[in-house]
Amino acid sequence: MSTNSLTYTADRADQLARGYQRVVERIRAAEQDTSGARSAQSETVQLVTVTKFFPASDVMALYDAGVRLFGENRDQEAAPKAALVSESVPFHDPARWAFIGQLQTNKAKSVVRYAQQVQSVDRPSLADALAKAYARQVERFETEQAPAPAAYKAGKLECLIQVSLAQGQATAGHASTGARGGADPEQVLALAEHIENYEQLHCAGVMAVAPLGSEPDMVFEKLWNISQILRESFPQATQISAGMSGDLEAAIRWGSTCVRVGSDIMGPRPSA
Repeated sequence: MSTNSLTYTADRADQLARGYQRVVERIRAAEQDTSGARSAQSETVQLVTVTKFFPASDVMALYDAGVRLFGENRDQEAAPKAALVSESVPFHDPARWAFIGQLQTNKAKSVVRYAQQVQSVDRPSLADALAKAYARQVERFETEQAPAPAAYKAGKLECLIQVSLAQGQATAGHASTGARGGADPEQVLALAEHIENYEQLHCAGVMAVAPLGSEPDMVFEKLWNISQILRESFPQATQISAGMSGDLEAAIRWGSTCVRVGSDIMGPRPSA
C-alpha cells in the first residue's frame, strides 16, 4: 500500500472477505426463490458493499479480495475515501462507487467526480444539479483542468429514483430533518422524464429503503409494481436497488437487482 491510511492487517482482511462471502451466499440462495417477482431468467443480483463509517483501508482490503462495487451516503466522508483508493489502484481497474444517501444539491459537483451512479435522486432540483455538475466536470476535463467525471466512460451519470414507500407524505430532499428521502410514487414517471431530458444523465431504475416497522414483502412488492409502471415508459430503467442486511431475501424475492449491505460485511461500526 502506498500510504499508512490504506494499510490493513491480515486478520481484518480475512474478516472482511469472510463477511463478504457470507452475504454473497445469502444472495445466491435468495435468487432461487421464485415465489415473488423473480424467475429463472432474472438477472444476477449485484452487491453494493456499504463502507460508511469505515476507513479507506477496509475498502482497500476488500478491493484486494476482488470487490469492486462500494456504496457511501455522506459526501464529506466518501470524497476523500474514494480519492485515496483511486490513487492506489490500477487506472484500468478502478473501484466503482454508488452514492446511496440523501444528497444536497450543493454536493453534486463533488459526487460526480467519484460516483458512477447516484441511487438517491428524489427531486428535479437534484437532477438539475447533477447534470450541471457533470457537464462542468466534462468541460474542465476536456480543457485539461481536471480529471474526467467517474461516469465519463459510460457516457452518462446513472441515476436511480429513490421512491418513498412510507404511508403519507414523501420526504424528498428532507435529509436535514433526519427523514428518509424519496419521491412520491406518483411523481416517479415525471421525475424519470426530467432525468432523461438531460444528455448527461440516464434513468436506470428505482431505489427504496423499507420504512421502519414495515412488512418487507409488502413494501418491496409495491416497489416492484412501481418499477413495472416505470419500465412501460422507460424500458431501459430495469434496475431495482432494494434490500439491506436485514431484509435482502424479501427484496430479492420481489425483483431487486441490487442490494446494499454494510454491517453484515463490515462488522460493528468503529468507535469514534
